[in-house]
Amino acid sequence: MSIATRNELLSYMNTGTKEVPVWSLIGEGFSDLTENLNPKTKDSHYIHQKNGSSSVVAYAPTFDFTAELDKDDPVATFIAGIGRERKVGAECETEIINCYTWMKGKTEGACIAYKQRVAIRVDNSGSGVGGEAMSLTGALLYKGDPQKGEFVSDTLTFNEAD
Repeated sequence: MSIATRNELLSYMNTGTKEVPVWSLIGEGFSDLTENLNPKTKDSHYIHQKNGSSSVVAYAPTFDFTAELDKDDPVATFIAGIGRERKVGAECETEIINCYTWMKGKTEGACIAYKQRVAIRVDNSGSGVGGEAMSLTGALLYKGDPQKGEFVSDTLTFNEAD
């Protein structure tokens, strides 16, 4: 048996712009980054049936995060800035790439990856208990469908699948 561990699922956030992306690793200071698929279901129970049935009809995924506010980390400062400035709409959106490093891509040094547009919901943009690191909490709210492709970590390049 070969169990995948959390350090093998790497996530990168675009801390630049859509035109000039800067792919920054979500890692330093982050103690939790948990994906919740939040499946939406449709329940049906017709008059001729004794028992009903359910179907999965959609997903509304989120990526909940907990981190320490590292002043030198581009992801932490990007997220904290959204909360501090109370940005809304397109101003609090960016892209992430989730890289499944144990799933090798076709290109040398690449792994299977999914690029996803997200809105960043910041619950705490930097506060906490005296004498401790400031907290950063919230969620990345997925927007629309992901783009499947490959990611080369050496060059920080995403190539969309054919």
